[in-house]
Amino acid sequence: MPWGPSMGFAFQRFQPAQPFDGEQLREAVLALARRFSIEITPKQAAKVEDFAALLPRATRVFVTFVPGETVDAVIATIHRLAAAGMRPVPHVAARNLRARATFEHLVRGSFAAGAREALVIAGGSAQPAGPFTSSMDLLQTGLFETLGYERLYVAGHPEGSPDIPPDELARALACKNDWSKRTGIPLEIVTQFGFDAERILAWERELKGIGVDLPVRVGVAGPASIASLLKYAKMCGVRASLGFLQKHGGRMLQMLGHATPDRLIVEIAAAVAQEEGRRIHALHYYPFGGFAVTAAWARATAEGRFELASDGSGFVVAEPH
Repeated sequence: MPWGPSMGFAFQRFQPAQPFDGEQLREAVLALARRFSIEITPKQAAKVEDFAALLPRATRVFVTFVPGETVDAVIATIHRLAAAGMRPVPHVAARNLRARATFEHLVRGSFAAGAREALVIAGGSAQPAGPFTSSMDLLQTGLFETLGYERLYVAGHPEGSPDIPPDELARALACKNDWSKRTGIPLEIVTQFGFDAERILAWERELKGIGVDLPVRVGVAGPASIASLLKYAKMCGVRASLGFLQKHGGRMLQMLGHATPDRLIVEIAAAVAQEEGRRIHALHYYPFGGFAVTAAWARATAEGRFELASDGSGFVVAEPH
């Protein structure tokens, strides 16, 4: 079944089924915000003195493995995060792995360093660096089951992918859903970041139609300048959100030209709270405006240190003490 925005799904704005008071909306936001996860690069991690001072204990921190980084740097970051009481989640990107030995080094080394979860993705490289071309190639090695990984994550693309046709994306998610049921290893979807709640909610609604019932973490951009968001949206191929941001950026501007994801979070939280069967259960932050800034904003939101706008269209996070 064709799916995704590039196939012409209608995106209808969420309308609450019944009046939604401020306290209900606040609880809906907290339900998503308390389970947040966040990304970091090994280079960013090297600048963090104390993760426990920035993040709640047991926060899931996804460690990227992109061209220019080394496997050993990823593993060292995993070790530091685990020692600080976090739940480290290495990125395992199929197309970035030069050899089977590189894959085993990353997955075994991360497990030994304290990781019990991993994000398994294809990666953005046009040409594979080694023998793996897709996340299914990695899942089918059997290594994650052999080592005892307890949970894995895969990518979701509410706006489609610039490199992969919508039908192929749908088939891939269905295959991963089947893999999870067959192996008994829990699987979750982590989405690409976006700015348009309508698109994200419509995409998530279509998952059931292709037989996918995996939990979903919605990717959101942390506090950042509009210029930074435009740059990353273009780099990551988030075309629909790029247009949305260019069109509506003026409404999103906060102090000093920065934007925060509060409006997006409120719209998604309201839909999840009032529509049964939604699989969205958590937020995943992309720290385009800096790791420490995003961590502080995410933590304050998770701890309820925010004030809802009078019209319920967003919220303002309290300044850190």
